[in-house]
Amino acid sequence: MLVSDEEVKQRILTAIADGYSRNILMRTRDEPISALILSKDYKIPITTVYRRIEELVQAGLLGAVKSSRTTDGKWYELYRSLLSRINVSFEEGNVRVEVEVNDHIADKFLRIWSSLAPNNQILVTT
Repeated sequence: MLVSDEEVKQRILTAIADGYSRNILMRTRDEPISALILSKDYKIPITTVYRRIEELVQAGLLGAVKSSRTTDGKWYELYRSLLSRINVSFEEGNVRVEVEVNDHIADKFLRIWSSLAPNNQILVTT
């Protein structure tokens, strides 16, 4: 999908410019992961993980796919990247951003992105 809305495009570029956010997106691409596991795997403070998760969810790049409870009764979410690929290129003086939907959660992705893109300015290309 080609992203034509400038605000959405900027959210994506901001997210992938941050190392923590890139790690979170890469780790959640193939399987749902909790914030605690992300924190331990990448040695990121848990507060930073939650902050980045919130930014990625707001940007439409990450989604909570399952809620569960720990053995002591605390709730936690498992997160999954909504995208399997992001391509950024420069063409004719413009930044071009294309995204590929993560097949496992394509319907959820389309609902989220439709709500983010004003006037449905995300174009589907083949």
